[in-house]
Amino acid sequence: MSDFNPNRIVLARRLEGISQKELSASTGISQAKLSKLQNGISVLDKRDAIRLSSALDYPISFFERRDEILPLSSLTYRKTSKSTMAELSAVSSEYSLLASAVQHVASRLNLAGRTSGFAQIAPRTHGNLSEHAIDELADATRSNLGLPATGAVPNVTRTLERSGIIVAPMRSLGFGSEAHLTSEGVTDPSPGRMYCVGYLGSGELSGDRLRFTKAHEFGHLLLHGYRKPDSPQQLEREAHLFASAFLFPRKDAERVLTPSMSLRDFLPVKAGWGLSIAAIISRSYSLGIIDRQRYQSLFIQLSSRGWKKHEPVPVEIERPLLLKQMIESAYGTPTSTGLAVDSLAISTELGTPFRYLDYWSDGLADIGEQWGVSEQRFAPPNQYRADVDNNHTEQR
Repeated sequence: MSDFNPNRIVLARRLEGISQKELSASTGISQAKLSKLQNGISVLDKRDAIRLSSALDYPISFFERRDEILPLSSLTYRKTSKSTMAELSAVSSEYSLLASAVQHVASRLNLAGRTSGFAQIAPRTHGNLSEHAIDELADATRSNLGLPATGAVPNVTRTLERSGIIVAPMRSLGFGSEAHLTSEGVTDPSPGRMYCVGYLGSGELSGDRLRFTKAHEFGHLLLHGYRKPDSPQQLEREAHLFASAFLFPRKDAERVLTPSMSLRDFLPVKAGWGLSIAAIISRSYSLGIIDRQRYQSLFIQLSSRGWKKHEPVPVEIERPLLLKQMIESAYGTPTSTGLAVDSLAISTELGTPFRYLDYWSDGLADIGEQWGVSEQRFAPPNQYRADVDNNHTEQR
């Protein structure tokens, strides 16, 4: 048996979004041979593994690993008619690589994960959950996390991370086209491993949408680890309702919202709870505070003002920290400016290109940079252009 895993060739192609023809051109390995390697007809030897590693700028250890590749069916990524196979493959490939790296680092640090408390409140009933049941679960979750029963969640990202949940930006969730905005987050609710929440890190989402996306994926972790609703649509609906209830509890909504509120009356509510105006309107409708006619009227106004794409009142972008801290704790070396890692060493040990580890961690200091030697990086996750949106909305 070869030390190298031919299945990793397909994984790398999906991750990078390249065809067999393109990989053949960059490696000098014929398409016929690549096809035989990928199908297990030929053995992937060290010579070809080195050629693949060099062309892709991957550590050769990437082709030695035999970690599980998670099927898209086990992930919460929302497939729509706009989704392409390339997009779906890239998402499942990147999330699998992220999850494997996280488990490896967690094992090195002897971290069991601090999410065991969720198992006590996670529902296990068959069928669909009612809105009232989801509201109660959101309240119980706040209590479980040590959050006040009412008021804004100060930092959704830090709240999840304090519970041992990795929150990480992912490149495959956004390449700047509408086809790649079919879903803004992804997770695997299966219990038994350290949970990871991936989110769109391209800078196309505002702070309020990112908070909601992360709360939505958190809802999947809590609600769908031990049960599945009757349909994919209901699965998404439950996570959506949970995010709304977690970020904006019923008591808060019934205290501050009224049926006669104008669109501008929602602005201070958005500022106070870090929730989009659209989400607040939907929450007020689901709680029966406004009727369907008023709900539709407010959304028409939202659209006519251009606020469906660019809302006023910027909400701060929350940045992840836990994965960076874990990697620095496991592999970091003290320097005059803090902890730095040996990019070549960690990419080799984790079987993962450093540029992905760096991106998921929202930036790692590379000790090799002081000698002018370092691994490649992606452009960092972008800040949302809230200043542009403010100017855009103020002109209306």
